[in-house]
Amino acid sequence: MSSSNLPPDARSRAFKGEPGCRVYLFRHGETANAHQICMNGHFDVALSDTGLEQSRQLAEALKDQSLAAVYSSDLQRTHDGARLIAEHHGLKPVAHPELRELSFGEWEGKSLAELSKQFPGEMDKRIKQTELFRADGGETFQELHDRVIPKFMEITTSHPNETIAFVCHGGVNRAILAHLLGFPIANLFRISQSFAAVNIIQFYKDQVLVELLNGTWQQIT
Repeated sequence: MSSSNLPPDARSRAFKGEPGCRVYLFRHGETANAHQICMNGHFDVALSDTGLEQSRQLAEALKDQSLAAVYSSDLQRTHDGARLIAEHHGLKPVAHPELRELSFGEWEGKSLAELSKQFPGEMDKRIKQTELFRADGGETFQELHDRVIPKFMEITTSHPNETIAFVCHGGVNRAILAHLLGFPIANLFRISQSFAAVNIIQFYKDQVLVELLNGTWQQIT
């Protein structure tokens, strides 16, 4: 049978080669101050009751997968979710400060309503001029990228034929997905990341495939 007559899935498998590291990349659940829409950044806010339930749903949906490790940032909203996932697998989550959310400096923990009054027009830059955005005393998205991506790639490389999970933040997940998909930083907010978002990433020898983006726990496979 010629290659042109092969079933599409066979051609796809041949093109991608042998699968390597498989990654479940989650955003943390709803935060305790989500009703105020706050710029949390490194502010160590807890999960709400809804966020804890979302985390339990993720953990339950993932319990039959064979996980080698679970990673998170060192902030409680990600680490608490990672702990629930890890418990099903007899693991302890590994926390890395490099996986923290974008630092918002003096803005941290403040609501959008507060910031709009104190810094008129500045919040628009976060969406319209993403690559230039820097909160007062905080990081740029390039600086976020430069600390997150090396750590993410270091971890995934250390699990060449295993399945692992990350519980991270909206900005961190966008940076990772944009990097893998070849998106410029200016387009980060074209990637949606809801609370408890599910992203599935499959590495191959010479490429990577994002199998699911901003999904839900019901779509975990």
